[in-house]
Amino acid sequence: MFIRCLDGFARSISVLVFGLLCQIADAQESSLLRQPGPPPVANAPNASLQPLPMPHQAPGPYSAPPQAPYTASPGAPALLSNVSWTYQPAPRLRTFQKNDIITIRVDEITSVTATGAAENRKKTLYEAILTDWIRLTDFRLRPDPQGNGDPTVATESESQFRSQASLKSREAMTFNIAATVVDIRPNGNLVVEARKTIRINDNLWETSLSGICRAQDIAPDNVILSRDLIDLEIRKEDQGHLRDGYKRGWFSRWFDRVQPF
Repeated sequence: MFIRCLDGFARSISVLVFGLLCQIADAQESSLLRQPGPPPVANAPNASLQPLPMPHQAPGPYSAPPQAPYTASPGAPALLSNVSWTYQPAPRLRTFQKNDIITIRVDEITSVTATGAAENRKKTLYEAILTDWIRLTDFRLRPDPQGNGDPTVATESESQFRSQASLKSREAMTFNIAATVVDIRPNGNLVVEARKTIRINDNLWETSLSGICRAQDIAPDNVILSRDLIDLEIRKEDQGHLRDGYKRGWFSRWFDRVQPF
């Protein structure tokens, strides 16, 4: 009974090992990266199998000349496009002409922080005594002593100035705008300009943009970011009731500019 159990267990192990070897062989045959080997050479009718020499032995008269390892033919190189299921070719570089339209995605954030302090203190003491007086007598200058003593002058001044300022500003601007290629430089750079006007009831928003960009910085979806433009200039002006609600008056602007005190 024990011998039968061992025999059955050995058969099960043999079947399992045979199945694993078959799966490995099938995986190697179905691999996309596998290169086909050289075609088998049919033996002549009167040919007989000859033993191959060992690496340390010289080839004898009965041995075939050594063959070079198989390499893929030059016409069919192992490229990623030949073995990948998800390969996508790179898009061709687009060429632009004048009056072409591209989209500019503006995303600018400006943050300014400034802190200053100044302190000035000055004290002045001045004292003077007039000891020699003169008078004009008979067209001549003669000494004129003062009977009540020499006059004196004494002054004292003190000034103190102290100033402290702090400024913190943060602005953000995000919008999309369509621009036109107005010029192409000799090196291929594009000069673009854009203008957008939005009017809602009595409110008016006017936005203009200009800059220079490279053709390769424009994405396949015809969009370029504002950070990729050089000499970028953006102007945005508001008019209407919304602007009137928070703009400063002319006297406040003049007072802040002149700063008389």
